[in-house]
Amino acid sequence: MAIISCPVCANRISNKAAECPKCKTNLGEASPEKLASKHREQMARQAQSLMNQSMLALLLFLAGFGILYWWQPENGSYNQYVSTVAIALGFGWYVVCRARIIWLKRKK
Repeated sequence: MAIISCPVCANRISNKAAECPKCKTNLGEASPEKLASKHREQMARQAQSLMNQSMLALLLFLAGFGILYWWQPENGSYNQYVSTVAIALGFGWYVVCRARIIWLKRKK
């Protein structure tokens, strides 16, 4: 018994398995075209999820700047702390999401 990668989700499975436990793809009856189609669908879903996450990160980043611009909190106040954290988290999350999108496109 050998360990192989699922052709759809790349999960490690046994070569004797009838279906992948992660993506539920029936490996015994699937044609190469059907497996390739399922792989493309999986990649498209993952890319869309990453795009949604990067948009949320950008909104968090902009909300932090909005708090600083419109509320003009005093130095050391709770509002300034919240806006600084929102800016830092939003920027970091956005950079990580964009890097994951680039990595996903190169993986294809």
